[in-house]
Amino acid sequence: MTVGEALKQIRLQAGLTQTQMAAGVVSESFYSKVERGVHSIDVQTLINILSAHHMDVVHFFSLLNYQKSETEPNFELINEISFAQNKKDIKALNEIKRKLENGGVQPTFNLQFRLENAYAWIYHSNEFVSPTMKKKIKSVILNENWNRLAYHYLSQAVVLLDIDESYYLVKSAFEAYKKNREHDTFTLQFVALTAVNYLNCCYHQRLSKEYALLAIDFLKILPIDPVIGFYRIIGTYYEAIFNHEDKTRNMIIEILKKSDYYTLIQDTVEQN
Repeated sequence: MTVGEALKQIRLQAGLTQTQMAAGVVSESFYSKVERGVHSIDVQTLINILSAHHMDVVHFFSLLNYQKSETEPNFELINEISFAQNKKDIKALNEIKRKLENGGVQPTFNLQFRLENAYAWIYHSNEFVSPTMKKKIKSVILNENWNRLAYHYLSQAVVLLDIDESYYLVKSAFEAYKKNREHDTFTLQFVALTAVNYLNCCYHQRLSKEYALLAIDFLKILPIDPVIGFYRIIGTYYEAIFNHEDKTRNMIIEILKKSDYYTLIQDTVEQN
């Protein structure tokens, strides 16, 4: 993936226009050309743009090696799905779904996975996930060694499965991590993200504390590392919810509001 493609991907995921993404660091015209690969951008300017939106610089650079657009024929459409998911735009997702059903787009597994995944995260339910997709997801994960790619895949797929299946796979992933804790930074981030996303599923499905403890306890054994500090805080937030510790929960909410990260837990606040 090029720098421009990675910028476009995270911009759409954040629901920002090109003008907003440029953040006054560069002109909208210049930024647009960077996304299209017409202009290059120096590292410091790039970091300034990412920092202006509190975006994870380490994660951004991981994208440059993690995914190649030329291997995904529906790269642009996948970005549209990410944007619609972030905006909770069901109408846009329905339009993409119609394109697939009408044969207007070649439906690769990755594209179908992203689409059904977007519906599941918006509705906080796997009600609209096809049995075929559930079976395929379990097959892919169970046939993978637990590595960076497998952890990242599970962190996204956890919402698509029935909770007992998710519990089993998440537990398996955590046990594999405990056996080999010498992981790179990106693997550490993905395994922590798996825990946080699993906790989100536990919350929205109103599960008992016993389910949630799997991830709450796991996050506590992870190393004290700045790259997963946010995930540790979110884990504490969910622990406060399941323990009915309103003081801790409200304190974290206020911190996230002041740090402009409130939208990431807003759906859990509005339902309380």
